[in-house]
Amino acid sequence: MFKDNESIERRFNITAEIVIMNKQGIALAADSAITSGRDDIKKVYNTANKLFSLTEDQAVGVMVYGSASFMEIPWEVIIKCYREYLGTRTFSTLPQYMEHFLEFLRNDDRCNNPEMEEVSIYNTFYEILIQIVRKVEDDINESEEEATDNTVAKWMDKYIDEDIEEFQQKDEILLELNYDDFKEKYRPIIEEIEEDLISFSLTELLKEKLIKLAYEAARTNSFSTGSSGLVFAGFGDKDLFPHLLNYRLEGFILGQLKFTKEIEKQISYTNQQKDGTAAIVPFAQREMIDSFMGGMEPNMQDAIFNIIQKVLTEYPTQIQKHVEDISLSENHVTSLEKLGKDVYQTIKEAVWEYQQDYYINPLLGIVRSLPKEDLADMAETLINLTSFKRRVSRATESVGLPVDVAFITKGDGFVWRKRKNFVNHELNARL
Repeated sequence: MFKDNESIERRFNITAEIVIMNKQGIALAADSAITSGRDDIKKVYNTANKLFSLTEDQAVGVMVYGSASFMEIPWEVIIKCYREYLGTRTFSTLPQYMEHFLEFLRNDDRCNNPEMEEVSIYNTFYEILIQIVRKVEDDINESEEEATDNTVAKWMDKYIDEDIEEFQQKDEILLELNYDDFKEKYRPIIEEIEEDLISFSLTELLKEKLIKLAYEAARTNSFSTGSSGLVFAGFGDKDLFPHLLNYRLEGFILGQLKFTKEIEKQISYTNQQKDGTAAIVPFAQREMIDSFMGGMEPNMQDAIFNIIQKVLTEYPTQIQKHVEDISLSENHVTSLEKLGKDVYQTIKEAVWEYQQDYYINPLLGIVRSLPKEDLADMAETLINLTSFKRRVSRATESVGLPVDVAFITKGDGFVWRKRKNFVNHELNARL
């Protein structure tokens, strides 16, 4: 029914990065690991550059994570080309720098290349279709009857309809795309993915639905693992305190750049204002940093809450099973289920408040008063901690040393504290 498929071969900054801010400035740290290959065969190199100064004149730093390239161009190349485009211009605020960078991506023919747009569609649609294939394979394995092309097609049709409906219900439409233009340009690449994954012949109706599915995914707030995270941090000319922006970028589709803003934080005058006077913001692989901040490993916390939810959900059934001479009416069961949901929500809120009161807020209280040297050391240490956890676990060592560390202040601009360098200055005096 389906072909043995191999994962897409890519180069990923499957990484750990962090930004720590207070009124004095911003510490940025990033590891050096880059993962190349497929899910089944991976090679990790600890040579990647993920942290950059925007230019020598601006107090702005840039970090990238996720895919190591954008439209098949390495991010390091793009950022260094942008420096020429920016020149000596400065802007009043950090968002103006970000918008100017996006303008560069849109206007530069090397980045906005129509011939490379298929990459965005391939990344997004391949992942969606392979998830559908895996669901149908589960149905085949669980079915007591022999699966035929017709039954498999029905299962596929059901999952395709569900996904289309899910995308159509999303509130945020990022791109206004013409369906006929989308279909005409990207049908060949969609059919190529179908042929890579599916061995039986699809009906024309199913093929049309798959194009519709790719279209809905392309225009909504849905990003593939082949997308990239982009972090701008620093000061505009009129910014008194540090500012952080985090965007997700997929690529160009029918000439439109698909992106969305994920995080924005700016240090405030007082701790009572929106983002307060200190912030710790991790990116990509953040479980160890979240553990340090919140007092509990996130996966363990999720597992505990899932157990609690399961126990409370099954509580009415267990009462009837284990308590003699009791028969709950439908209204009783409904009331107990509602009670279980209320108790579960109360537990979650109580744990969250405890973490805020005894872990996160006290930690941010310390960060508010840390001098810039200690902020930089803290950022480096948290990345080292993540790297160490990866090294002693069975997971791929996708966070690797050395750690690049920089600090940005209003007066001194972007300053490297630690930086790997492949250049031997004794052999390259001109550098």
